[in-house]
Amino acid sequence: MPDVVWHDVRPPSIGPADVQLLDGLTEKERLVVEAWAEQLAIVNAAVAAGQDAALLLEDVRTAMSRLIEVNSVETVRRKFQRYRTEGVVGLIDKRRYNGRKPTLDPRVASALSELGAAGVKRSSGTHSRTVDRVKWMLEEDFGDDVALPSDRTLYRRIAEHPTAGKLNSSARAREVAANKPGRAFGMHGSLRPGEHVQIDSTVVDVPSRLLDGRLNRAELTIIHDVATRSILAAVVRAIATNSADLAGVLARALTPYALRPPGAREQRERVAATWAGQFMIDQERLDRHRLAQPYVFPETITTDNGKIFRSQAFREGCARLGISLIFAGRETPTDKPHVERTFESMVTRFVQYLEGFTGGSVDRRGREEPVDGVLALAQLQELLEDWVAIEWQNRAHEGLTDPLLPGRRLTPNEMFRAYRRVAPEIHVPFGVDDFIGLLPSKKCTLQDYGINFARRVYKSNRLTELRAAGTGGEGATRPCRIRYDPHNALLIWVEHVGEFIPFRVAPDMLDEPMGGDVWRESRSNDTEVDREARADAAYLADRMKRAQWVRPGKTRNREVRAAEVDRDPMHLTSVTKSAARDDDPREPEGDEVIWERGGGFSLLTDDDGVWERLT
Repeated sequence: MPDVVWHDVRPPSIGPADVQLLDGLTEKERLVVEAWAEQLAIVNAAVAAGQDAALLLEDVRTAMSRLIEVNSVETVRRKFQRYRTEGVVGLIDKRRYNGRKPTLDPRVASALSELGAAGVKRSSGTHSRTVDRVKWMLEEDFGDDVALPSDRTLYRRIAEHPTAGKLNSSARAREVAANKPGRAFGMHGSLRPGEHVQIDSTVVDVPSRLLDGRLNRAELTIIHDVATRSILAAVVRAIATNSADLAGVLARALTPYALRPPGAREQRERVAATWAGQFMIDQERLDRHRLAQPYVFPETITTDNGKIFRSQAFREGCARLGISLIFAGRETPTDKPHVERTFESMVTRFVQYLEGFTGGSVDRRGREEPVDGVLALAQLQELLEDWVAIEWQNRAHEGLTDPLLPGRRLTPNEMFRAYRRVAPEIHVPFGVDDFIGLLPSKKCTLQDYGINFARRVYKSNRLTELRAAGTGGEGATRPCRIRYDPHNALLIWVEHVGEFIPFRVAPDMLDEPMGGDVWRESRSNDTEVDREARADAAYLADRMKRAQWVRPGKTRNREVRAAEVDRDPMHLTSVTKSAARDDDPREPEGDEVIWERGGGFSLLTDDDGVWERLT
């Protein structure tokens, strides 16, 4: 603006350091420095002529006391020493020019900036490495033309530098800081629920127990609505999330809890009973929070450039549902900051309270974190959905602050109800068949007892009807395609003539009295001793069966096997025992008695010499 007057703004000087310091002094400070320089120049000339400096310093103190306060001759002595070593610059009060230190040589500053930009994705080191590299760069580019400051000055300048000063810190933090856009941050608002929705996946810092008992860190995928700050769906998977899993996430977001298939509520009650039972919490009380979760149809979803989100299956599925996709910039998490911040909140509010929490990094991980009570994947999923419905949706959010009353914040559920009073939802929620149609599918076989799937057996009253519909005749197996919910093992659905026929898992010990306690105790006692016993038993069983094996091409008749038995020294009833010895028995001479060694467990051995003395 032409009418703006800028004060105390000067272009950076590249002159000598002493000139910069003198130019930066005020008028009063300049008069004091000039007075000191005049008096000390007289003393310096007198000392050079052979006079004693002690009497002259006292005269200087008297003369300078008329201008400023000088307490002692020792002050004058220090000034005189700095004047002889540093010149006029040494007379400047250090307390006055600490904020106006000479600027760094632009070539040194340029080298620091170049090192900081090149080290964004490099491993971190120490400041000493940065100092050495700065020196090498300047030596290679300018030789001896650059007057390098001292190492202490370089260390100080490096610590003050915005990029080179971070070369000894966290490499991850350095890379994140470099990804920030150069412009000022803005705010992306949303006029209604569903207008702006974000989706992302991350690995949670807690292990889950797989079907075979092994532990593995699960991957979490959530769908987050910006307008209401609601979590529309949250799903954990034991392995990397694929496009079929994303369809299941969309199915949970588009189908309210009340309209989900039978078995969803029973599965939730089974898992919730492990913690709600000890506090005498009614299951209907938990259901009320699940039923109160908002239904929001995602009109536009913002995601990153992961392979699963750019897959053809996910893009075509969103297109069929009428959902638009927006892909964020590469390595730019600021394009979807709400879902990124939600992950952090879920760690601090939920994940860190689970058994087996790894701390988020190696330096925060404990050596003896217990894992005996680690949740199974289905348990972790139901507990996560309960936490979202109970705590997240009913906790006041900072992003939902009333603009007129900043001290008042709304919860996601309250914000959703406020939106619906103004802009009612026109989208019809999905039903049971729509939910099942979005679940992953797999080919299986109809057996006469049911369907084998995921090491479980599923049965239905319509099994005979489905098997009779096959082309192989009565009793023949029939291939079929099933739909399954990875987090609900109670039911699967068989596709048949435009409908989904439910198959329920066969009763197991969990349905019996104390069945859950028995299996829980068995998991807690799965120790190293048990594993060693299994391995030893497996080896002995293999050797036992190996002894009865005859290699093809080698015949062993009854006579050969009988001869081997007769030659066995442990066989007490052997009739050819004496004939099978290596040494032929000799006849006794005279009254000599030969003590013959028989089979069995002999109490005498040749090592102790008793046999020789007796015979």
